[in-house]
Amino acid sequence: MRILGLVGCLLCATLVSGGCGPSATGIVATANGPIQGISQDGVNIFRGIPYAAPPVGDLRWRAPQPAATWKAPLQATEFGAMCWQDLSAGDAVFLTTLTEGAGMGGFTRWLLNTLVSLGSAEVSEDCLTLNIVAPVDPEGPLPVLFWIHGGGHQFGSGGVMYESPQLAARGAVVVTINYRLGLYGFLAHPDLAAEDPKGSSGNYGMLDQIAALEWVRDNIAAFGGDPDNVTIFGESAGGHSVGQLMASPLSQQLFHRAIAQSGTGFYQFQATDAAYERLSGFDAGRRVAAMAGVSGANEIAALRKMSVEALRDIAFDPDISATLHPQIDGHVLPVSTAQTFHEGRQAAVPLIVGSNADEGSVLYHMGLNPIDGGPQRQPQTVPEWDTLLAEAFGEDAANVALAYTVDTDADVVKAAEQLMGDTWFGRHAFYMAEMHVAAGHPAYLYMYERRPPAENETIGASHALEISHVFGGFIPFWPSDARDDELTREMQSYWVTFAADGNPNADELPAWRQFADLEPFEMAFGHDVTGERRVAREDRYRAMAGQFEARLTNATLAPVGGR
Repeated sequence: MRILGLVGCLLCATLVSGGCGPSATGIVATANGPIQGISQDGVNIFRGIPYAAPPVGDLRWRAPQPAATWKAPLQATEFGAMCWQDLSAGDAVFLTTLTEGAGMGGFTRWLLNTLVSLGSAEVSEDCLTLNIVAPVDPEGPLPVLFWIHGGGHQFGSGGVMYESPQLAARGAVVVTINYRLGLYGFLAHPDLAAEDPKGSSGNYGMLDQIAALEWVRDNIAAFGGDPDNVTIFGESAGGHSVGQLMASPLSQQLFHRAIAQSGTGFYQFQATDAAYERLSGFDAGRRVAAMAGVSGANEIAALRKMSVEALRDIAFDPDISATLHPQIDGHVLPVSTAQTFHEGRQAAVPLIVGSNADEGSVLYHMGLNPIDGGPQRQPQTVPEWDTLLAEAFGEDAANVALAYTVDTDADVVKAAEQLMGDTWFGRHAFYMAEMHVAAGHPAYLYMYERRPPAENETIGASHALEISHVFGGFIPFWPSDARDDELTREMQSYWVTFAADGNPNADELPAWRQFADLEPFEMAFGHDVTGERRVAREDRYRAMAGQFEARLTNATLAPVGGR
């Protein structure tokens, strides 16, 4: 989430540069020129490496172009700017909900808010950089973990929050990236498609991710990484990006394993020239031009000349921002990610996919719809709850209702939070594993259940909390105890072991069996203990399948093609 990146930037010196002082690394040769980073705590760290040309001026809303070359060593010691985003949009609400719900005390919440209010983070369109953390003097090429940050495709960065010497020290080269976001990453327009040799528009952020993967393929060996053993992994919008990269014919040969955390791409049916559940991308692009006061044959040229300040309000218009996600454009994404998996045409790589037990405990209160693809309202009473289920699930509504305890009006909001997490995240992870196994590829399903260990916590295993254990760090002052240390060791070991050979199992870890449709098991990263079990919410997910299949069918009835 975007606030975590802000907090990380504020405490960079404490979290990253503490302890023994850093020294300079040796010079590393890349295709663009020599690079020098810093070495400390047994790892080499390289920050702010450009992997593509700045997408500014005439390169705004174009596919990424090659980065410039240089001769003198690039001092890769500072993070690049975050891709353009409005850092004031919703941060206070999210931070308050998260920290209060975690049971943090009033003083620590005040201190954290003070740090955020004092901090600043640079944002810019000139942002296409990546960062690398690699063990010093590895024995042989190491697996590469390629991280794609979350933030709804509109916020976040690959910066300090994800700089983890601890994860890299377990035996991997960790790469984190920035990619274009929001209006600059996912605007579609018929004129943009017309000027593109492939007829594509609206997927510039995805093309950035692909360009970064190509950079890794061409350069990562110089940092000790194995270009033939790359694992893409990401959370939330980053998890969706993992699914979309698995679905895109442009990227399937650039990675060899995949980990999708709280995101699959299965919710996303946004298309450039077909209106389905929201404006088409092209209609949204035309509306952007109209709102900006430009029209005619030179709309795109005029928009390219406008400043980010002039476009700021347009970028966060609710109807516009709802469309700013990867687009089914006939080229980068020929069909929806869900349809690609349904047809078994996704990347044939081992997969870990999972969700958190309480995904909706915070996100629901940020205004998200309680049912992915369902009616756009949040129920408050039992009759409203019953009506919502009936409209969304039809004849399956009674079976869905059995999974949630709703006896009085007081139960409705909590049930809606849980329903939101299940429909947007949990069931899609289950369906993704089902479809991947049906295509003949190994999949491993998990459920993360660790709650903040504080007496007054109310958010449970909320969206994004597993990031703490994957990277070994989280929001400053966050409640933790010995179980968090144990879970960090377990999750990092599973992730790195999986990256090494496509199977997460290792002798010192609880056994994690592959997903199988007839006997589906998941790894439960529990509040107190880790262990596998039959999928706990299998009945819910199967009861919801009809609504998902109807969405999938209806989305295919509006094919992409004309402009």
